[in-house]
Amino acid sequence: MRPVACIVLAAGESLRFKSKTPKPLHKMAGRALLDHVLGTLSELKPERVTVVVGVAREQVSEAVGDRAEIAIQEEQLGTGHAVDCAREFYDGFEGDIVVTCADIPLVRAETLQELIAEHRRQGAAGTMLTTRMPDPTGYGRVVRDENGLVREVVEHKDADEQTRRINEINAGIFCFRVAELFEALRHVDNDNVQGQYYLPDTLKYFRDQKMPVAACIAEDPDEVMGINDRVQLATAEKVCRDRIRERLMLAGVTMIDPVSTYVDDQVSIGADTVIWPGTHILGDSSIGSGCEIGGHVLIQNSTIGDGCLVRHCSSVSASHIENEVTIGPFANIRGNSVIKSKAGIGLAEVNRSEVGEGSKAPHFCYLGDAVIGAGVNIGAGTVTCNYDGRDKHQTTIEDGAFIGSDTILVAPVKIGRGAYTAAGSVISSDVPEAALGVARARQKVIERWAERMGKRKD
Repeated sequence: MRPVACIVLAAGESLRFKSKTPKPLHKMAGRALLDHVLGTLSELKPERVTVVVGVAREQVSEAVGDRAEIAIQEEQLGTGHAVDCAREFYDGFEGDIVVTCADIPLVRAETLQELIAEHRRQGAAGTMLTTRMPDPTGYGRVVRDENGLVREVVEHKDADEQTRRINEINAGIFCFRVAELFEALRHVDNDNVQGQYYLPDTLKYFRDQKMPVAACIAEDPDEVMGINDRVQLATAEKVCRDRIRERLMLAGVTMIDPVSTYVDDQVSIGADTVIWPGTHILGDSSIGSGCEIGGHVLIQNSTIGDGCLVRHCSSVSASHIENEVTIGPFANIRGNSVIKSKAGIGLAEVNRSEVGEGSKAPHFCYLGDAVIGAGVNIGAGTVTCNYDGRDKHQTTIEDGAFIGSDTILVAPVKIGRGAYTAAGSVISSDVPEAALGVARARQKVIERWAERMGKRKD
């Protein structure tokens, strides 16, 4: 079996995006277009992958990282010229090369595998991926011979009426035998209006040399959708998110209203989890099995364990939630917080804090820079005052402590194991184990005050 390599064309400039961000780095379902392409190519297990960069080469190269080698196209002189810029990497390589573009992110690995298989079945020098369009107006038509091989590709403006009835069009993805590809590129010229060297012109060279040119049909036209502006990006995003939702539902996830549920590409969700409408699960997030995620919830770059309940209008960002935790409604968990198993966080904000197993903070709290042990009860209105105007300080609440309602904990401060604070206290000194901390003024009652002030009502 011949080895496979891949070349990704990511050198061009997309003026229609009107953006400072290079087109390959624009995101679709939470991942850059280039990331989608490289992820798909990795499933082919190629021997090597080359990304051809040009415009904004530093940004694109940094995004590629160590996933591929980089070839530089100094001038943007067409797709054929871009591929030729990778020639040095394939000296002595004996195999097949798949050439695709960074702005065709929806093609599936299975389709590319079929492209390679058809290329080899036909013994072709070059094979093009095609698709059938319901309305192919404006596209070049693929004309096959009596053996099913490609005879020519005719541009719409040059096609006669019979040719225009063909609905098979070139999708812009190719598979080549390496030696034949780079030899053909030596013979491609730029005698065209744009003065560029086009990759499809290699197929004409193959036909002139009596080498077979094959075609493989992608059954779903959406797979080969190119993205040249933000309108097309939005269209591709919809297709991508539909795929994600379908994949998750077939794996056992319930979505009450799939269309209003937004899940990024790298998210994983366990079976028997129920997702209510209006929810966004974004970034590098994972949700366990048997969870219920309420409506209008935001989960971003976070992990949620099994059997959790996240009630409506809550947000979990860059945090870790263990098993059987209850969150919300209207909770905000952020800042790399950790909520341990069987804990409960109600209408509260938790920031850069750890809440221990079985601890509860059900009502109107702010817990910032806090380390809270197991079995702690946090009363309504509790605030950890973690910021003194210059530095952040930690509050420590040990196992089994009871924090009375409307307690203000002025950090740094420690509440010992099994200790209590009285409701309405401002605690600025440590409370020892099993002690009661009280810090409030003695109540004073002034008799007949309202009458004396003229405010008494008959």
